[in-house]
Formats: sequence, structure tokens, C-alpha cells
Amino acid sequence: MKNKELVNYARELFKRGFTKDAARGILLSKGVPVQEVDRALIIASSPEKTISLTLMLGFAGFLVILLIPLMIFLAPEQPDLETPDYDSTTQFESEESYQPPSELQTYQCAINEECLFNEICTDGTCSKLFCTSCEEIINHECISLQCEDNNTCTQDYCIEGTCSNDLITTCISGDGCCPTDCNQTLDLDCITLNTTLDECTTDIECYDGDYLTTDVCKTEGNNTIKKCFNILPGCQNNDLVCGANCTSLDDNDCDPICGNNIIEETEICDGDCPQTQTDCTDNNTCTIDTLLGSSQLCTSECSYTDITICSSGDGCCPTDCLYINDSDCPPASTLLSTTPFTSIQRTTTGMANLYFYEDNTHSILLSNLFSISNAELSPDLGIYLATKAIVNTKEDLDAGNMYLGELTALSGLQEYQIVTPITNINDFNSIVIYHSSYNAVYSYTTLNYNQ
Repeated sequence: MKNKELVNYARELFKRGFTKDAARGILLSKGVPVQEVDRALIIASSPEKTISLTLMLGFAGFLVILLIPLMIFLAPEQPDLETPDYDSTTQFESEESYQPPSELQTYQCAINEECLFNEICTDGTCSKLFCTSCEEIINHECISLQCEDNNTCTQDYCIEGTCSNDLITTCISGDGCCPTDCNQTLDLDCITLNTTLDECTTDIECYDGDYLTTDVCKTEGNNTIKKCFNILPGCQNNDLVCGANCTSLDDNDCDPICGNNIIEETEICDGDCPQTQTDCTDNNTCTIDTLLGSSQLCTSECSYTDITICSSGDGCCPTDCLYINDSDCPPASTLLSTTPFTSIQRTTTGMANLYFYEDNTHSILLSNLFSISNAELSPDLGIYLATKAIVNTKEDLDAGNMYLGELTALSGLQEYQIVTPITNINDFNSIVIYHSSYNAVYSYTTLNYNQ
């Protein structure tokens, strides 16, 4: 290829959109020496030299000024203007010889790669490819759109650039599909796609297309006719299949599933997992209740930690704690008095005990043998502390007393708390059972404070 042709070819490649590197590769593939290729690419990529329009006009004007006198001097006599000798065909000769440029510009080529992606090199010329709406251009070829869905029971086709996959419903032998409601009589494809307990002679006839099933042709029970059975694998380790109704406990190919009500491997609970802190309440004030793990992962559980620290206000009195360092512990008590009852209006037996507690409160404890005969419980029947040691009448009681509450039982063990602190308990000298409606003292006991 001559240098001028080489430069023109390089310029043509640039005009068609090829990069400098792509054009260099094309030229080298034609066997052109590297130095000539680089020189041609430099020239082709440089702007073409043009003569300034102003300079050309100036030069033309200069020539006109020089030639006009010469033309006048050399011109022959002119014919009469009224009878010009004029050939009308002369002025159109140049127009008839003019050929307009072709609207479809073509480019020379040797291989497809020298053409655009949507062109093909034919007889040394790049020609445009014309593909249908169901084709796409790939590497200078019209390639049909891929509408195949790998389902033998669909018809795959393209209309106006859109793929369709219509379900086959007709029983036709040889298309690889056994549609619903077809059988081996109407469609021979149903023989090898056996999904029901049809009669068979070999296992191959029972193939159901499901790789998870074992397809077997065998007899059942006392029946001598063989039928197809498509059996799902059982719970078997290392067969790469998690069988139906299997779990990770009996098939290591299965993954643990939170929510199947079976506790598997890393699970702590399943089906009965604590959800919130409230679910972990054990109603024991001497434990710290904590929710651990996640119910969503079946790892939640309740933790109960025994309280061992003496701390007031938590409702717990741990072992070895005392009221002095934990107000939740019962205060220690001191027995101040224990004496029997003296009967006045009703026969009364048993003992009355007076206690003092370290929280500065008192209580009266009636013993197991306490009882009052011929009496009925009433809101008016109460128990009192009295200042007098001997109380036989209402007047004795009125001399000074503290009402402790209604009598809760006519017999048996019972306790009456005196929550109001008493500065000097020795001001009271008896315990009295009195009926306010009857103004009757049923009985009393004189306190003998232990020294």
C-alpha cells in the first residue's frame, strides 16, 4: 500500500470512529510496517493544510488587475450586440457532466472487524446489517433472541422483540411434554414422565423428572402387577438430600429450623421460647430474673440468680442477713411478758405474750391454747392494752387504753401487730378483751415485764 493510500485509509478509519489504537491494529494486521503505520497515523490525525481564503481572494484580485489591460489589448473585434452568436447548449455541458455524491457512503475493508459492529464486510466493502425485531446484532451477526426457558412443556417464541412461553395443553407425542389430563394412550411422552401409579415393567418407565425421588417399578402387597413408585429419600446422612419430615437430629443434610417445635443442635428452645423479660418472672423475690439469647433464633432462656447480698428494699432477706443490715429481714424480737388470762364475763383460757421488735414495734401473740367460751365474734369484740393492771369494768378500761383491733378468732394461735411505736411500753399493764356493745370485759391478763 502506497504512502498516500495508507494515509487516506487511516483518515477514513478516523472518520468512522475508530480510535488511534484500533486503527493502528487494523493497519498492522494488513502487514504494513510499523514505521509506515505510525507515520501515516501522525499525518492522518493532523489537520489538513488549507490556504487562507483572504490570501486567495487577494491573489485573485491582483491577477484580475494585471490581466484586464492585456485582455483589452488582445481582444478581436466584437460582433454586433444585437445579433449575438450564442449556443444555448454550451452553458449546460458542465452541469451534465456533474455527478452528485452518493448518499450511502461505503468504506473499504478486508475483515468484519474493520467495519462498525452493525456492519459486515462484503466484497471488500462495509455493508449495514438489517436484522429482524427478534434478532440482535452481536459481533457483526444477527443472533436470534434467546426465548428458551428450558421447560419442555412450553412453546418458546418471539413476536416483535418480545419472548413468549406458552404452556402446552395439547397431547402430542414426541414434544417431550406430558400435559395435564394427557396419558400414554394420547401422548407417548407420558410413558417416560410417569407421575402416577401406572403399570410398568422397568424403573426407567417410572422417571418423574425429579432428581430428589427414587423411581422404582415394583409390586405392592399381594398384587402381581408392577406399578411405579416415586419415593422421596428417607432420613439418611451424607446423601446431600434432606428427606421429607427429617430434621438435623436424624439427617445431617438438614439444617436446624427455628419454629419446627423440635430442639436441634445449637437451639435451646423451639416452640416454647421465652419472648420477653416478663416470661422469666418466677415470683421469687430472692432471685434475679434475666432473659438470655434470642427467641428468633430459638436460643432464648431464662436465668435465675440467687440474691446473696444484704440490701434493704429488694423484698429479699438472704441467708445470714439480719434486720440490722437488711430491712427485708424480720426484726429480732424480745419477749417482754407472758401471762395467763383471768376470766370476767366469759371463761377464757390460754396465754398472752407481749413482744418487742428491733424495728421499735410490738406485738401480742395469743397461744394455741387460747379460747373464749359462750361468745360470738363481732366487730364490737376487740383487744386492748390498758394502763391498769386489773380490769374488771368499763371504767377500769376507760382509765387508759390503746385499741389494737377486732378479735379475729375465739380460739387458737393469733397475733396482733402494734405498728405504732410506743415510747414507754411499761405504761401499759394489762391486755383486755372487751365487748363495746355490751360494755362487758370478757377477760384480761396482767403483764409481768421480764426484768
